[in-house]
Amino acid sequence: MKLKNFFYAILIGLFVLPLISCAPKENAFQQKYMSNFTAVNERAADNLVANCGQYMDKSKPIIVASLANIDDLKKSSTLGRMSSEVVAGRLAQHGFMIREVKMGETDIFVSEEQGEMILSRDLQQIGQKHDVQGFVVGTYAIGQEYRHYDADVFISLRFVNVDNIIGCSSNYTVRNTDPALWQ
Repeated sequence: MKLKNFFYAILIGLFVLPLISCAPKENAFQQKYMSNFTAVNERAADNLVANCGQYMDKSKPIIVASLANIDDLKKSSTLGRMSSEVVAGRLAQHGFMIREVKMGETDIFVSEEQGEMILSRDLQQIGQKHDVQGFVVGTYAIGQEYRHYDADVFISLRFVNVDNIIGCSSNYTVRNTDPALWQ
């Protein structure tokens, strides 16, 4: 009887173990991705500050806009908006004053679906109205998908002053990401 139960346990293990081992891989992928997502965006903000050829005044506010899709600059995505949130938070940790614009402003388009988009080409006017030294803006492009949930996203992040001059930039890649969250 013990031998029979032993063989049943082995048979069940042979069929159930592969099913159980598949589930944690997806969960581990998601956990690794989300922690990597935050770290990559924080490093990009660190790099932006460290390598800036133009002085960024910590006593004067900055507006951080949502990252825009390079193929349609009026659109962002869930992770485009979240990337800008992480960057804004990291810049605040560095001591920069970040002007929050989610409450809706006339010259900065704020949408629940798209985030904060700088629509006006007159950055000087927007800068004066909001009393900011400049803007952190960026674009992203989705690379080729490896699988339905796995692609690289290429991001260009820039600090642009109110005279529309790029003071510094940070280019980086978010690897192994779900492309659907960037569309």
